[in-house]
Amino acid sequence: MKHTLSCLVRNQPGVLARVSEAFAAKGINIESLAVGETDDTTVSRATIVVVGDDETLAEAERQCEALDDVIRLEDLASEEFYDRELLLVKVRVRPETITRIMQVAELSQARVIGLSDKTITLELAANHRAIDGMLRMVRPFGIVSLARSGQIAVPAGDEDLQEDEIAPHTPPHVWRASEPGPA
Repeated sequence: MKHTLSCLVRNQPGVLARVSEAFAAKGINIESLAVGETDDTTVSRATIVVVGDDETLAEAERQCEALDDVIRLEDLASEEFYDRELLLVKVRVRPETITRIMQVAELSQARVIGLSDKTITLELAANHRAIDGMLRMVRPFGIVSLARSGQIAVPAGDEDLQEDEIAPHTPPHVWRASEPGPA
């Protein structure tokens, strides 16, 4: 079964290798791995997509959670989540195909980010099904090159937030000389 994991880790050298090794040690192949800093530059979120049986995956998750640099590991398969992947694809273009390629881009909600005499480069941020669908539609025109970011994901809703994290941010008060100081 496919699982999408969200893993908060300390932003330290070697963390990604140790997290990856926890899955490799159990024979689990990582299909997609994307990592980036959160709003706290000392913490990164890794989105890991794996396929494996539940028991083996649970063992790998426990091994991963035992790592000092892992703050929290969450299997998003049991809840709703938002996910996206970024695709950049350069497609061969000829005068007789440009209109059809533009129709595919519009239908897929892709953006044109580059155009030359022989190629058009498209950008699409979507879930993997939409990206796979667009690739099937442009493949007959000739793909010159492509790059996929891998899936990123966050849980939907605010169940894991503390009450003070949900409250709107209020800027600090600026004290003026005419006001009494803070108590």
